Amino acid sequence: MRVHVIYAHPLETSLAATLHQTVIENLTEAGHEVDDLDLYKARFDPVLSAEGRSLYHDVPTNRAPVQPYVERLEAADALVFCHPVWNFGWPAMLKGYIDRVFLPEVSFVFEKDRLGPGLTNIRKLATVTTYGSKRWRAAVLGDPPRKNATRFLRAICHPRVKVSYHALYNIDRLPRQNVDAFIEKVGKSMRKF
Repeated sequence: MRVHVIYAHPLETSLAATLHQTVIENLTEAGHEVDDLDLYKARFDPVLSAEGRSLYHDVPTNRAPVQPYVERLEAADALVFCHPVWNFGWPAMLKGYIDRVFLPEVSFVFEKDRLGPGLTNIRKLATVTTYGSKRWRAAVLGDPPRKNATRFLRAICHPRVKVSYHALYNIDRLPRQNVDAFIEKVGKSMRKF
């Protein structure tokens, strides 16, 4: 399976970087073809400019500035997002990627009087993420990152996409053995992906 991994964290020494490496190594070990996109290393421009927004519905002109990223999405069978949760949302880099690359006729299509999924090539979808907050606090606030990963992203993929969400909460106050156990759990999940 061709798995497109989309990673967003600026620090190479972060827990997110360790999880990203765990994802890549275990997917590769399982025999998958991995297309790894580190948004920071790629120097992805997350800003949706006035020109970009004005061309948003102008298909195929809207693709021109991000065509290589669109091609990578369209070539994938599965997606794995690897990122931290900051301020109960995606990092700005990842949000900007979604805003600029998940375009009309890419992530969604117009079907008569409604929108339909555009990424029907994606049959597996996973998120690997960390929170500074405790799980109960995220739940009280509606846990928007979890909803984005398990509802929004699901809605734009194949109708029978399999979705998994791997989250470690309260990372700044957890004992090391809990962090290590989560890393191992993520590795095991990616080997079975």
